[in-house]
Amino acid sequence: MTYRIEFIAGEHHQRRGVCFLISGDKKVAAKPIFDNLKGNIDSLLRTRFDAWIDNQLGKPSRYHGWNKSEFHGRYTKCFVFKAKSHRFYGFLCNPKPSNNSYQVCILVRYAFKKEHKTDEADLKQVETLRTTVAVWRAITDYFGRNL
Repeated sequence: MTYRIEFIAGEHHQRRGVCFLISGDKKVAAKPIFDNLKGNIDSLLRTRFDAWIDNQLGKPSRYHGWNKSEFHGRYTKCFVFKAKSHRFYGFLCNPKPSNNSYQVCILVRYAFKKEHKTDEADLKQVETLRTTVAVWRAITDYFGRNL
């Protein structure tokens, strides 16, 4: 399977950015679904991306990660952006060797949320992708070319 990275927000920001992971892998569905959002969900999410990039303290109802006390600490690199019942799951990483404080959230999955609690299956799939060699190759290729 091949993967590539595409920015949605903050491509030239000094500290943070938000990207989509793009692939023919059907587990990687965030970008195609984002492209087909209806109504104001697109603008709500873009506002949340910008707020996170600008390091604004977010309400957990807008975006959040998971700490070590949740799910036995297995998903501390996972992150989610929320807008109404829409969830875009991704993972956080520091892809620039020359600037280890630079952080990017790479969105990979989408879920339409019907209940309050996070479905661990979504986090497992994000974590699996986060640790996939071909995904990291796409990340290092992108950031190596675009430093």
